[in-house]
Amino acid sequence: VIVCPHWMHDLHAPLVAATPNARFVEFFLDDQVLNFRRLINKQLAFKNGDLILHQTPGLGFEFEEAAVKKYAGKAAWTKIA
Repeated sequence: VIVCPHWMHDLHAPLVAATPNARFVEFFLDDQVLNFRRLINKQLAFKNGDLILHQTPGLGFEFEEAAVKKYAGKAAWTKIA
């Protein structure tokens, strides 16, 4: 079965690179459709038409705390002590 994940390209690109039966990653060039990119500190990039993966452990990015706070819902969450 061929796998072609949609959305969340920052998560799926490393998965596709490591999965023999994966072929494509849906990719949005800006953050207007998929605004997850606004929450992380590193963006995937293209070089000569190829998607370049991060060369750091894990997924290659960290969440930007200020952005997470900016876009987080205010009343939808309850803090558990």
